[in-house]
Amino acid sequence: MNRQEIKEKAKEKIKGHVWELAWPALVIGLIYYVISRLLGINNIDLNSTVSVADNAKGFILEVIFSVIMGGYIKYVMDFVRNDKTELNTIVNTIKEKWLNLLIANLLVELIVFVGSMLLVIPGIIALVGLSFVSYIVVDSDTSGTDAIKKSWEMMKGYKWDLFVFSLSFLGWMLLGVLTIGILYIWLLPYVSVACVIYFDKLKNLK
Repeated sequence: MNRQEIKEKAKEKIKGHVWELAWPALVIGLIYYVISRLLGINNIDLNSTVSVADNAKGFILEVIFSVIMGGYIKYVMDFVRNDKTELNTIVNTIKEKWLNLLIANLLVELIVFVGSMLLVIPGIIALVGLSFVSYIVVDSDTSGTDAIKKSWEMMKGYKWDLFVFSLSFLGWMLLGVLTIGILYIWLLPYVSVACVIYFDKLKNLK
């Protein structure tokens, strides 16, 4: 997988379309932030003994918002493949796929948690191996449980490649913090589009 080629293609793709891709993600992020603050959730740490209730609330919030992010993933997919950015795509995807997304992401959270309990490395491997679960759910009629299996199968031989690909955005993310988040207006579309391009290329290879 040519990671640099994917990133260059993503940069080219978002030219002139940054705001179309950024504002839905920013709204979702803002809603998540407000709800987490209202619930009194700060950093979610399932290993912490500080507050089981807060950890449970945080876990539920993560799973619920992963459903909403499934809608956004489909929104980005339609842009990458068909140059479409219709808000109804997010709404319709959530309405049609919410149960499969909920089941899939609940299982992902549990698998990654169990892996992390064993050792940090198994948790990371599980997280990378299941990275495309939501992509598979919104891109097909696959059930939540089958999406887990398909993502794991798809990632055979590519876990390290995707891990390195993800790390390659770390510098941009740190720079985004230094710009008080302003850079994220460009960075969110860039990373989202790059991930969809990676998914499509990997799907074609498999």
